Amino acid sequence: MKNVNFVKNIDNLGRIVIPMDIRRQLQINTGDVLSITCNDKDITLTKYSNLDNNYKINEILKLFIEVFNIKVILMNKECVIYSNVVNIGTKLNNALKDLVKNGSSIKLQSSEMIFGENKVKGVYNMLPIITNEGIEGSLIVFGDNNEKGYQMCTVLNKMIMLELNIS
Repeated sequence: MKNVNFVKNIDNLGRIVIPMDIRRQLQINTGDVLSITCNDKDITLTKYSNLDNNYKINEILKLFIEVFNIKVILMNKECVIYSNVVNIGTKLNNALKDLVKNGSSIKLQSSEMIFGENKVKGVYNMLPIITNEGIEGSLIVFGDNNEKGYQMCTVLNKMIMLELNIS
């Protein structure tokens, strides 16, 4: 992504307009939620996901990993946000971004998936995490080549959506 500079005025209510070119490039749409952070001299706007840094969801995943000895990858639309097999924060490649964005469901697929420098091989199941605001991300569970891996993915997916207060 190329660096783009704009100079904008803040109005009397403290608002600033994010230029259309930037919103298109970063896929920021009307109604999207942004997180605002700052330090001594910079303000950073980041697309916010209900999945990011959700302690309860991370604890649910950790418990399932320990009890059932499964491989799990939880992703928002941009990167890995929790996993026991790949690095957290790893950016998704374009193919994975498209799968997440489209809310793809994959059942008992056997292949190698690449997450940055990590390769994960095996049978996986992938389900979208959907809230009232739309698709938040996806969950991937690696398991055996049978129905139990898919069932495990389905149970975890439903627990995550319940935690996000979605019925």
